[in-house]
Amino acid sequence: MSATRVGIIGAGPMGGLHARTVARRARSDADCVLVALVDHHPGRADALAFEFGGRVLDELEELDGEVDAAIVCVPTSAHLAVAAPLLELGLDLLVEKPLAADVEGGRRLVGLAREKDRILQVGHIEWYNPAWRRAVADSAPPDSIEVERMQPRSPRGLELDVVQDLMIHDLDWVTRWLAGQGDEIVDLDATGRCVVNDKLDEAEARLRFRSGRVVVLRASRVHAERRRCVRIESDRGVTTTDLLPLEAAAPDALDVQWAHFLECVRSRKRPEADAAIGVDALRLVDRVRAAIGPDPGKPVA
Repeated sequence: MSATRVGIIGAGPMGGLHARTVARRARSDADCVLVALVDHHPGRADALAFEFGGRVLDELEELDGEVDAAIVCVPTSAHLAVAAPLLELGLDLLVEKPLAADVEGGRRLVGLAREKDRILQVGHIEWYNPAWRRAVADSAPPDSIEVERMQPRSPRGLELDVVQDLMIHDLDWVTRWLAGQGDEIVDLDATGRCVVNDKLDEAEARLRFRSGRVVVLRASRVHAERRRCVRIESDRGVTTTDLLPLEAAAPDALDVQWAHFLECVRSRKRPEADAAIGVDALRLVDRVRAAIGPDPGKPVA
């Protein structure tokens, strides 16, 4: 089977990470090749092409006939506008999370992917991260779970609030993992606040499940340090795991995600993180926001 020809749309930081991942896979397995990059800032695309290969193209339409699959790494507000015409061209897509800016945009992409019979995977990379899987595997069936996802201030991702940018990772993997055990959310409440931005900078969500389990998720993008912890309470006691060392020692989650996407493109099987999963995650984001309410306060700095 010939190598899958790949295009990347968006040559910012995430586009660079994906370009590195594709190039690494091309060297090791020769089952894909980066052939094209598109970005409104030609200099950024030129820099990636110089480092990882591929041609710089000016417009999405130029990808027609040149690539088999594409990775969408543009800002979230442009996901629908970029992904829809690529699906119309007949390309399989990996779209960075969140799938779209809102549920309606995500649903439109789901419908278009089904209509065109295309693979549409959303980049919920934490689902492919071995670190949390090791943490839960080392514990007994949980009565409660707490997850902290904290990071210092950064100019990245400020078009989104902390729920859609950071907490969405844990909303996704926790609910999907527990759904695999036959459990589901029956109640949800949340708090949050703006700190230095005009969108939520900190949030805490409490999810109650049909089994009686309670899951507490905390996220901050204005924390003093980067933290990534899972605390699991069961009838055997309490286990607290710092995920950062596990993530550093584990296989790169982007590599795992990319291998799965390529497998789905070639086999035409449904991705584990398909577009419908992306819409489910956006619905959970909306539930958390609704629980927080319309007035999270004004930035204090």
